[in-house]
Amino acid sequence: MEDYKSQFIERLHQGPLWVGEEPGVNRDLKSKRKSPWFLNVGDAKNAGLLRALGDAYAGALIQHYDKFDVVVGIPEKGREICSAAMYSIADKRPDTLWFSVRKEAKTIGEASNLSDVDKIKGMVVGEPPKPGMKIVELDDVFTDGTAKYEFREVLNSLGKLVGGEFEYPLLLIALDRMEVGIGAEGVSAIDSYEQKTGTKVFSTINALDVVDFRRANNLPVDRMVNYLRVYGTELARARIVGRFGKLEQRIIENDRSVIPACDVPLEQFEEIVKATGNLPGIGGYKIPIISGKKGWETWVGTARKYTTKPLIMDGQKFGTDIPDTGQEVMRNLKEAGFDAVILFPQSGPETERAWIYHAFDFELKVIVGGRMTHPGYAVSEGGWITDEGALNMYRLAARAGVNNFVVPGNKPEIIKQVRAAIESEGVLNPIFYAPGFIAQGGKIADTAKVAGERFHGIVGRGIYEAKDIRAAAIEHTSQLI
Repeated sequence: MEDYKSQFIERLHQGPLWVGEEPGVNRDLKSKRKSPWFLNVGDAKNAGLLRALGDAYAGALIQHYDKFDVVVGIPEKGREICSAAMYSIADKRPDTLWFSVRKEAKTIGEASNLSDVDKIKGMVVGEPPKPGMKIVELDDVFTDGTAKYEFREVLNSLGKLVGGEFEYPLLLIALDRMEVGIGAEGVSAIDSYEQKTGTKVFSTINALDVVDFRRANNLPVDRMVNYLRVYGTELARARIVGRFGKLEQRIIENDRSVIPACDVPLEQFEEIVKATGNLPGIGGYKIPIISGKKGWETWVGTARKYTTKPLIMDGQKFGTDIPDTGQEVMRNLKEAGFDAVILFPQSGPETERAWIYHAFDFELKVIVGGRMTHPGYAVSEGGWITDEGALNMYRLAARAGVNNFVVPGNKPEIIKQVRAAIESEGVLNPIFYAPGFIAQGGKIADTAKVAGERFHGIVGRGIYEAKDIRAAAIEHTSQLI
């Protein structure tokens, strides 16, 4: 890393840069995401920090782009950045022009009785831009670009006041968070902004620079790494994998097993675990959503009387909720003693990313599904969920580092499609979990052939409605061979 970057990051750690070290401690971003790290240049509260900030911007601007007419800061923090940068720029370009945009137009003093063409003077502080001017914009960070798009509209409205247009060659930021924008396609928010606006975005440092600095100085990075696995751009994710390896979450020790789906009352659940807890072919237990955290603790405590095998929360309904609820749900699951959670993220990519991130944050393992066993689910079956949309749930999860997936055990052709989609995202040895047997017509032996070496059959009524629960469990596990 270049010296100026490490020096800048070191100064940022003195106040403006916050990194939360406790799971579940996040800051809300303007994009509505919850992040374990956050840069607030407003916390550059002393002259030394403000000077370091200005020097970083000035150095980057003069070094990388020298053809501009005027500089403006994007409200609110961009105004302070612009002021700090102007002091540093003055050492090499004392004639550099700047301006800022007022929240409300000034109507007194020099702004009294302005003609239509001069109304821009009441809207700005500093040098009012003129048609054709090259305007460089300054801001602190780039997440999804919301504030940048909004300010561009403000600048365009100023252009209308003076009867012309401005040029926007460069947006200079302190930090590129290296995040994808909103949407399933996972496009870099900066790439999207550059394509839509024609403006080049340049940053003094990026998220990986911060990770590398903290790692080199023995500071915790795990939460930042998990966040970048989920929300990072393709470049960020690739480099995270290069530095830290792929996230291989192995929930069940055996490559193949049967998982009883325990959609039964608590008393019957205890009978199932007592009868099957010591069977080597039983990999774990899928527990339904019953009564919130207190109920979960009771179920976990009951299971732990007979087995140490993984307990998986059947949280399919969680994945259809809003992004914000993921943090507390995952906290409660972890505190209750669960090992893993199943998500069917039908509410879209932001919910999927948020719930996966929060599960990672609390060290829960994640299983993601997209296609279900019953008829009339996908559009091709007469349902409402598009086939491609369901595959996108798998693809996004794979990009985020997930390697455990739910597939419909009674639909072998769908499993093949899902495997192809997951492998296209770089997960070459996925672990599949499949319901849909017995009552829904699937056969464990047939599904195991399609799913591959790492496969776990989820069986509900075929076990809990059997007269001899243990014998039924043994029979189902024998089909895995």
